[in-house]
Amino acid sequence: MKTEQLIGLLAQDDRRLPRIGLRLFPAVLAGVALAGAVGLSLLGVRPDLARTLQVPATAMKLLLPLAAGGVGLLGALHLARPDRHGRDALAGALAVMAVAMLWLVLSLLSTPAGQVAAAVMGQTALACLIIVPAMGLPALAAALYVLRDGASVAPARSGALAGLAAGGLAAATYALHCDEDAPQFFLTWYSLGIAVLVLLGATVGARILRW
Repeated sequence: MKTEQLIGLLAQDDRRLPRIGLRLFPAVLAGVALAGAVGLSLLGVRPDLARTLQVPATAMKLLLPLAAGGVGLLGALHLARPDRHGRDALAGALAVMAVAMLWLVLSLLSTPAGQVAAAVMGQTALACLIIVPAMGLPALAAALYVLRDGASVAPARSGALAGLAAGGLAAATYALHCDEDAPQFFLTWYSLGIAVLVLLGATVGARILRW
């Protein structure tokens, strides 16, 4: 049987995709919830969270990673079918990335030259870069485990989108603790933390999601 014929037969079997979706969403959310519960119990939730979320820029520190996580989760599920190559799924991820990068550039351009480094580095850059990927690892592992039952023809893309889902949701969880509200800071370091999981997901996914 030719590869194209096999893909066609798998694509006609729609019973597997709903099952994967019913497992993927709870698995990822459980992974984030578990890591978030442990992390926030150690780090604590910022005491002024309710007030700061009334500030649009600070609220976006939570909402933008949530959007990235949602796009990644839906994209990974979309690619679980063998007749989909991921262009539509990647479009959503690129749109979120474009918004974040545009906002970062505009924020940097509006910052006095002598204050750019301080605004970007903040006080907790290294902690952010470590904690966000650490919080996302359980969710990424859960997503990849579930996606092994799919039939993606783009396993690296599937893994990358799983990493985006895990990273975005982990960054949103970390935002409940983080009191660094400068866009120059969180757009830089949250993005880098998420990127670690995207790269890890793509690397591992390319190996374990092949069929």
